[in-house]
Amino acid sequence: MDLHNARILIRKLNSLFKSIDDAEADISQIERDLMLSYLRQLYALFLDDKAVLAPAPAESAPAKAEPLRVPPPPVVEPKPEPAPFDSIPKVVLPEPTPAPIPEQKPAPAPIPAPEPMLPTPPPSAPREVVSKPASSASNAAVDKLFSFKKASDLSERLSESPIQDLNKSMSINDRLLYINELFGRDRSALDDSLTLLNRFDGFDAAQSFLRSLAEQYHWGQDERFEIAQTFIKLVRRRFPQ
Repeated sequence: MDLHNARILIRKLNSLFKSIDDAEADISQIERDLMLSYLRQLYALFLDDKAVLAPAPAESAPAKAEPLRVPPPPVVEPKPEPAPFDSIPKVVLPEPTPAPIPEQKPAPAPIPAPEPMLPTPPPSAPREVVSKPASSASNAAVDKLFSFKKASDLSERLSESPIQDLNKSMSINDRLLYINELFGRDRSALDDSLTLLNRFDGFDAAQSFLRSLAEQYHWGQDERFEIAQTFIKLVRRRFPQ
């Protein structure tokens, strides 16, 4: 059994469930289909070829037929005789009350003239933001994202085949995963990044942009490391060496 793929599927399930739970709204059809797709893939990994047959339940002895019971005939109650015409009370209608006279409302007060607009003061000069240098531990984690092993078998070589467009080569499931885990649930951030990455001439030029994204969204953390490395491998296929 491929434990590596099972680990990635479990993380995808946790990530999708967390996004659904944080949203506190009805589950969309795309998220429902994505959850079912992950569950089917995880079920296929743990599926065992041998089926365990459950023992058939023992046949129980036939129950004895009970004798038919005939219900007693229904009791017909006598209908009450109608009351005589003289005993019916007469209905006296109340006299109509006159409609109330509407009160006259006073005329509304005149609307005061608007006060003149005072000129707004000019905005103050923006403060300079001094960026702190990144720690050596975060730089080491980012550097580890770009360490790749050479493909050994045929399946790994086929997975590294070159692609022409990053937008067209990405499925809906992977797009939702990258938005939730790598781009802070910002769809426009992923779309703008893919558009910019498609314009680079080589992977060396795109690598500096990927490093800035990794430091901004903390891709070096353990819960995002494998997903971020999968995204970087996809970008690497855009620039075959």
